[in-house]
Amino acid sequence: MEALRNLNYFIVKIAVSASLIACLTSCATSVSQIREWGKSGNIPKLSEVARDKSESPYIRKKSLESLARLNWEPSNDERLQVYSLFASKNDYQEASRLLETITAENFTEIDKKIVSTSSLLNNNGQWSDRSKARPAYDDLRMLNSKAVTISLCQQVVARPELQTRILLLAIKLGINGSEDELIAVLFVYGNKSMAEDYLNSGSGKLADGGRKWAAAHGYQISTGYGSHRSGWGSF
Repeated sequence: MEALRNLNYFIVKIAVSASLIACLTSCATSVSQIREWGKSGNIPKLSEVARDKSESPYIRKKSLESLARLNWEPSNDERLQVYSLFASKNDYQEASRLLETITAENFTEIDKKIVSTSSLLNNNGQWSDRSKARPAYDDLRMLNSKAVTISLCQQVVARPELQTRILLLAIKLGINGSEDELIAVLFVYGNKSMAEDYLNSGSGKLADGGRKWAAAHGYQISTGYGSHRSGWGSF
């Protein structure tokens, strides 16, 4: 994809908003506990915290990241809890029904496809080997769209080092109905460049999400040369 195509949207900082810091002292689990469980490889305890809705989203996210570093393979129930961080009630219910029909092993195979395909992208949204990327991309497009969306959400959490490339892949896949989850991911993990990618993706829903992210973080939208690394539904 061309790095620049006419004038894109870009985001300008207009105010510094105060950070909303969670009061972790009121939670049952602390970051230091998660760190210790990660060092000792305590997968059961980390998994318990990750699935516990009474914990803060930040604590659950840190637990999931620790699990990922331990090469954790989630059960379908655990996967559903991860997905709930980003899904609406209706999407959650649809995912719950789907997970009754797909084994954890099959989901693991989808995870591997997403990781391997996103690894063929660089952080500028360019394919390192188009001959390998094309069939991998087409394969993902042929799979159940909700299953791929669930796995994309899972891998964004589980693979911090690949977050940007996974989100750029999600835009390229252009899965109808995945926009709400991708916007929720932007609000948890996003930054200015990724918000600009949403604005310039060609998806009206993602663009609206990018605008909301910008407003929530004290930015205004202008026309110019914003980040445009991935097009909606475009290889």
